[in-house]
Amino acid sequence: MQILEHQTLELHNVLSYRAKMTQQELAAKSQEIERLLQNSGAKRAANAVTATFAVEQGAAGPVMDIEILLPLDRELTPPEGYVWKPRFLLTNAVVARHVGNPATLQEAANAINAYIAEHRLTPITAGYNVTVKEAKTPLELDEMIVDIYVGVSPNVL
Repeated sequence: MQILEHQTLELHNVLSYRAKMTQQELAAKSQEIERLLQNSGAKRAANAVTATFAVEQGAAGPVMDIEILLPLDRELTPPEGYVWKPRFLLTNAVVARHVGNPATLQEAANAINAYIAEHRLTPITAGYNVTVKEAKTPLELDEMIVDIYVGVSPNVL
């Protein structure tokens, strides 16, 4: 797996939503966001980016503290509970590319974390998952491409 340093992730006109959710709630929220876009006339400018800040064990299973970042083709007044970010910029990131089924994405996350530790880098952000190639059908799951960006401190102490 190739891992690159000193990378940048820049997004514009970003609709952001962050909450603690189960996998089922995340799927429902994704559908809600699609309806919101249809009603507003805005369109995706790029694929969604997600960041998971923590995972807790809830009564009904894992609960993720997750942020969804959706770059749009134009400005939008965010509904309550959402945040509008005219610009999202993550610099000095380490990036690992995962090619394959998203069920094995954790292997790429483990590899990037090992790389960061081995090179004595200091992570300063969560991992931001950028879908480069989506699966449009279940048969395409093994062809998905997701880049994981982790911002690291430029300081050498």
